[in-house]
Amino acid sequence: MNKIEVFGTGCLMGCSTCKISPEAVSKALSDLGLTARVLQVNDIGDAQARGIKHLPALVIDGVVKAEGKALTIDEIKAILQQA
Repeated sequence: MNKIEVFGTGCLMGCSTCKISPEAVSKALSDLGLTARVLQVNDIGDAQARGIKHLPALVIDGVVKAEGKALTIDEIKAILQQA
C-alpha cells in the first residue's frame, strides 16, 4: 500500500458525518504498523472522474474502498487489513 486518498471536504456546517479524517487514517495505519502516504483530496471533479458518487470516500492505491460514510478508526483498520 503506497497511497491513501481521503475524498471529501466535510459539510458546510462542519460536522463529522460527511468526512473521513486523514488523521484517523494515519492513526489506523500507525496502530497496524503500516505506512502509506495519506492525502486529503477536496477536488469534487477528481472524485467524479474516478466514479465516486458519494462523499466521503477512501481510495487505496487508486481503488475506491469506501464511499458515502464517515468511517471510524476501527472501520478504517478493517479496510486497511483487507487492502
